[in-house]
Amino acid sequence: MENLKRSKWALWLLAFLLMIPPEIYAQSLTVKGNVKDSNGEEIIGASVLDKDNKMNGTITDMDGNFSLTLTGKSRTLVVSYIGMKTKEVKITPPHDKILQIVLEDDNQALEEVVVIGYGSKARKDLTGSVGSVSGAKLAAVPAASAAEALQGKIAGVQITTTDGQPGADINIRIRGGSAISDSQNSKPLFIVDGFQADNINDIPPTDIQSIDVLKDASLTAIYGARGGNGVVIVTTKNATSGKVKVEFNAYGQLSYLTSKQNMLNTYDFVKYQLDACIANNSKTYQFRRDYGNPNDLDIYRTKPTHDWQDELMGDGALTQMYNVSVNGGNDKIRFNTSLTQHSQDGIIIGTGVRRTNMNTKINIQLAPNVTLNINPRLTYRRDLGEKAEKVGSNGLIGVLNYKPTNGIREFTSIDEEWEDFDVERYWKLATPLDDIDQYYRLKHAYTFTNQASITWEIIKGLTFRSDIAQQWGFTDENLFYGYLTDLATAHNNQPVATITNTHEFKYTWTNTVNYAFDIKEKHNFSFLLGQEVQHSQKKTNYQASRYFPQEINPRKALDNMGLGSVYGSESSLATPNRIASYFGQASYNYKHRYLLSATFRADGSTRFAPGKQWGYFPSISGAWVLSEEDWWNKDVIDNFKLRAAVGLSGNNDIGDDRWRYQYSIYPNGGPSWGENTLTQNGDKYYASDNLFSNKDIKWETTITRNVAADISLFNGRLSITPEIYWNTTRDLLYKCQIPTTTGYTYQWQNVGKVSNKGVELTVQGDILRGKDYVLSGTFTMGMNRTKVEKINGTDAYIPGKKWDSEDNFRLVEGDEVGIIYGYVYEGLYGFDEFHREGFSYAANDKAYLAANPDVQEKPTVEGLFGTAPGRIKLKDIDDSGKIDINDRVKIGNTNPRVQGGFGLSGKWKDFDFTANFTYMLDFDVINATAYDLSSAYGASTTNPRNVLGKFDYDNRWVYYGDIYNTNTDGSQSIYNLNEPLLSNSLHPEYLDIYEQINARKTLWNPQDVTKRYTLSNFVEDGSFVRLTDLTIGYTLPSSITNKWGISRLRLYMTGSNLFCWTSYSGFDPEVDIQNGLTPNVDHNRYPRSRSYLLGVNLSF
Repeated sequence: MENLKRSKWALWLLAFLLMIPPEIYAQSLTVKGNVKDSNGEEIIGASVLDKDNKMNGTITDMDGNFSLTLTGKSRTLVVSYIGMKTKEVKITPPHDKILQIVLEDDNQALEEVVVIGYGSKARKDLTGSVGSVSGAKLAAVPAASAAEALQGKIAGVQITTTDGQPGADINIRIRGGSAISDSQNSKPLFIVDGFQADNINDIPPTDIQSIDVLKDASLTAIYGARGGNGVVIVTTKNATSGKVKVEFNAYGQLSYLTSKQNMLNTYDFVKYQLDACIANNSKTYQFRRDYGNPNDLDIYRTKPTHDWQDELMGDGALTQMYNVSVNGGNDKIRFNTSLTQHSQDGIIIGTGVRRTNMNTKINIQLAPNVTLNINPRLTYRRDLGEKAEKVGSNGLIGVLNYKPTNGIREFTSIDEEWEDFDVERYWKLATPLDDIDQYYRLKHAYTFTNQASITWEIIKGLTFRSDIAQQWGFTDENLFYGYLTDLATAHNNQPVATITNTHEFKYTWTNTVNYAFDIKEKHNFSFLLGQEVQHSQKKTNYQASRYFPQEINPRKALDNMGLGSVYGSESSLATPNRIASYFGQASYNYKHRYLLSATFRADGSTRFAPGKQWGYFPSISGAWVLSEEDWWNKDVIDNFKLRAAVGLSGNNDIGDDRWRYQYSIYPNGGPSWGENTLTQNGDKYYASDNLFSNKDIKWETTITRNVAADISLFNGRLSITPEIYWNTTRDLLYKCQIPTTTGYTYQWQNVGKVSNKGVELTVQGDILRGKDYVLSGTFTMGMNRTKVEKINGTDAYIPGKKWDSEDNFRLVEGDEVGIIYGYVYEGLYGFDEFHREGFSYAANDKAYLAANPDVQEKPTVEGLFGTAPGRIKLKDIDDSGKIDINDRVKIGNTNPRVQGGFGLSGKWKDFDFTANFTYMLDFDVINATAYDLSSAYGASTTNPRNVLGKFDYDNRWVYYGDIYNTNTDGSQSIYNLNEPLLSNSLHPEYLDIYEQINARKTLWNPQDVTKRYTLSNFVEDGSFVRLTDLTIGYTLPSSITNKWGISRLRLYMTGSNLFCWTSYSGFDPEVDIQNGLTPNVDHNRYPRSRSYLLGVNLSF
């Protein structure tokens, strides 16, 4: 009986094997080679394709080498490069030699392969706008991430970091994005190896084969949702077969603060604090308690001034990167594995980021026409320390304006019996480092992505592909607040700790059928049909404890939350975000001379209410290659193509459940008005979200129009691509403020229509080229203008506020986005606008002018910072006699008129160099950091703040001075030091000295500025040209390295942010550029650093 069962299984196995096509047993072939030009120079980034399977291909590395596995019956390579003749190379098995391929100059066709939506195309057949950068060029210059490496390299693509913090968010905007949305809502769609990703900030440049940026809807419409902001496609290095190859890349880098803010020294700081005591006896008493007798302030002339910028940011911050990649395999299985460790310390003590990335690609040839690709990827990231706005109790500004001395407490002490803790807690924080130590943040993020695809060539030209990707993300954020923090003060002056854990799961499943064929090699057709589903869901757990022992350290508290008392514990499961999609594409060209392409996609999203869920996104594009006409003369212009495109793409990035009511559990308060629980465990109750639902919101859609020319001259030595575009975003999605009488704060609405119009220019070419040398240059330029075409509803404008106590931005119909509104600065009030009243001054008002008509024409305007001599004077726009909100006007424009980059790269014998520059011209920045450092905002006698060094006694308006006696011989001697000159009821004659001391002063007293307003004198031109990086490398001759068993050894050094030519007075003008409705506000931003790096590239 047992033998019979075995026989049945054997028969089933035999039947299964007989059904397998004989091709499955066919052998594949791995081919290696080197590509050079006619001068013998290696070509970097040349395209090498399998002729019978255009999806199977690679590009040459920095030495012109390549390795490609041919499958099935294919035995022909197609090798191409811009400006050179395409060459077909037939392979006769068995083949174990390294091919030496030489390409000749000829721009008959542009065969460079570009990855586009769900496939790839030769650049010559493109009808849309694409910018590309090869991985070899990215790897030549060290960078922390792929996004950072793209800066200035593609026209119309703006890449900025929010500030200089390690691991800071990198904002990518393509042709202006969606204008009023923030950086997250305006970010493009990221596709990594065919699958959607949240960003490319953690992808090491050493892993990348190519990056292609799709800029118009003729190419992005096939992606539907979020394609309206453009698409960035990243292709990582493919698996290769043959002998196992190992590559090692490493560098070490030191970073330093590029500049410092000049602050008051100890002596000037103490004198400045005296100004806060004018006409206030209690403050004068407090001053004596903290600094001593005003007559003895000279003792501070010899006391040290603590330069907190130098102590907290003066040391070099170390960055280290190590990357190891291994690739190889046989005819059936090929693999490529890369492991990268990147550790970057911040220039602010206690900050930094660490990244670990592992990326593996496995290619399995199941049959000559069936391929399985598996791509697992693991990312780990650890962030230590807060962002600049949360460093310590007051952010980076708290470091800058920290008191440079602890007053008399530096050389004496207060008896604990008389100590007032509410006062002394500020003085116990003797340095900003003490303050920073009271705030602790540690965040871990783990992401595991598993991608797999199977490709089946059913018949020649007809291919079915199925892709699936699953992603698991885990984060835990740990926060600790020491007993001297404001939060601890609200909890009996005892520490507080919180832990937030987040778990997110995503998957995407895509199926496509692609059919390509030609008729007599003249009429070329390709068709694509596809279907896709996407799903994501997030779960969050939160725990908070308080009443820890005062001296407990952060790690002990976070590892033992039970040592405190639990006062917050909650969990939430977000509504799943799902999208179902159907799409198709049809392309045709005649002899690659006349080209036409059309796409269509339908997306259904759960983020909108039933009846509003589906969006439809068509596009059409065409091109005419004039240089392929018989009448064209190619002596100078060897390639000339005109192309035009128009299309529609969409955006649904608004979060979940914005169309229906949602409730959440609030664990730390009560349901009654003004109730705030102080019970040990808190009261839990259901509370409505602060977002008011809107069932009428619908897809935001963007219409893009693009006209361009692709021009090549001098046999491909020079290429020029000018482009003109016009994008219109309709039904803008925006989170609007609504009246609080509704019981809510915000509501998502479709607010109107915005347009982006602009021009782009890309120029690149070889300046010099010879047998042993080459010098190439690139130049990109973009000009974009954003205009509000329409605002829905009756409101005159949509307000926006950042840092200011009032709305300092507005979205106004017919105007640009990013216009700064504020008050016009007119200097200081002078003595001539006032008259004396006793021992002080009164304004020349209507009553006074009625009795004294010859004094001045109009009454003195009532000021925003008080009305008195020396106070800030602003322009009375509406002539009301009082400065108020109606006097705000346009005082700045945050939109760069011109932006882009340029660079030079070259090679001479075994030396190479690269220099990259970026620039932004004619735009404004609100220097809010300078404003805070020119004011007493947040300061008090118990918590004094320092100010900029220019506000020393000789330059600022002052209220105290030295009184001298005139002796009988006419000489003068000191009568009293630091006497109050204003509001001195015993000596009204001191007003003469007060006027004499302040007669020529042009700077106000910062003690008089206690509120935040946007003033024109703090709106600065942010134009800059930056030397982003300069790299010099040397590759040891192979005759030497081969003896060591090394195929390639390159040493290099790089300087980053070496120069920034700008008139901006802050740390750096590149802050939040075009980030939503409230951009370019330089407040509490992490300073950018200047870096010096040494690195090595090693191949075995």
